[in-house]
Amino acid sequence: MSTYVIIGVAAVVVLFIIVYVKMTIDEKKGADSEEKKKIRNIVNEVVPGGEAYTAAYGTREELTIGGGGRTVTTTTKYWYYAVAFRPGDLYLVPLSFNGGNVSYSEPLHFAKEDLGMVEAKKGYTILFDKNRKEILTLYVVESNTKDDKYHPVNIQQKEEAEAFGQFSQVLMQDVNTANGITDIKAAKKEAKKNK
Repeated sequence: MSTYVIIGVAAVVVLFIIVYVKMTIDEKKGADSEEKKKIRNIVNEVVPGGEAYTAAYGTREELTIGGGGRTVTTTTKYWYYAVAFRPGDLYLVPLSFNGGNVSYSEPLHFAKEDLGMVEAKKGYTILFDKNRKEILTLYVVESNTKDDKYHPVNIQQKEEAEAFGQFSQVLMQDVNTANGITDIKAAKKEAKKNK
C-alpha cells in the first residue's frame, strides 16, 4: 500500500472522528437545552391554555428548482416553529433566530375541522386545506443540531417527536374520515385535475 493511500485513509478516519464528536456534543447539549426550554415557554405564553399542549420544535423546508438551458438553480427556504399539539388541535408559532435570540410571531391555528386532508409519515406531516391544496409540510424530528445557519438549534426531542407522530396519525384518520378520504394518492391526483 502506498504512503498516500495510508495518509488518505488516516485523514478520513480523523475527519470522521471530529464530525462524530461534534455531533455527540451537540446532541448532549440539546437534551435539555435553553432552546428547548424557550420553545416550551413560547408555547405557554402565546397558545391559549398552552400548558395543556405538548411542545416541540418543528421546521418546514421548501425546495425550488429554476433556471433554464444549461443553468439550473436550486433555492431552499426554511421556516421554524414552536409546535403545540393535543388531540385534534395544532398550533404553529413562527420563530426567527438572530444570534442567540429567539423571537416569535402570532400563532397559526389548525383545528381538525379546518383541514381538508392530512398525510402523516415518519418525521413529517402534510396539511391540506378543504380544496386539498397543500398548506405546508411540517417536520418534527428527534434530533436537531446546529449544523449550519439553516439549522440554528440544538434540541433533542425523542418523546415529543414520537408523540407528534402519534398525534399526526390520529389527526390524519380523523380529518380524512370526516372529509370522505379513503385514498390519499387518489385525492391528491383528483385535486391536481381540478386546478
